[in-house]
Amino acid sequence: MTAPPSAPIPDGLARVTLSRTDGADVQQRQIYARLDEGPSQTLMFGDSITLDVPPGEHVLRANNTLFWKRVAFSVAAGQHVQFALINRSGVVGLGLLALLGVAPLTLSIERR
Repeated sequence: MTAPPSAPIPDGLARVTLSRTDGADVQQRQIYARLDEGPSQTLMFGDSITLDVPPGEHVLRANNTLFWKRVAFSVAAGQHVQFALINRSGVVGLGLLALLGVAPLTLSIERR
């Protein structure tokens, strides 16, 4: 269930926020993210989504159509876990991105 990040966490649940706002992001290409077997969420730069989930073990899966990542984590009732999803490019990739508008972008997931 989608929830406002600042709303109180309902009793017996936990909260997970996925954001794409990191300054290191190259702001290109979408990232597709899915928590457990839930629906896929599309995040463009500047987007974030907050979900209320049952406490326990969960799996975050994300991809930018080139790189796929999987992060297993646990969350306790009342806890708010935040993940930053970041599309990055190396030095050569930045040159290609500037020149052609296209480059291979690696995907990073950071727990905050």
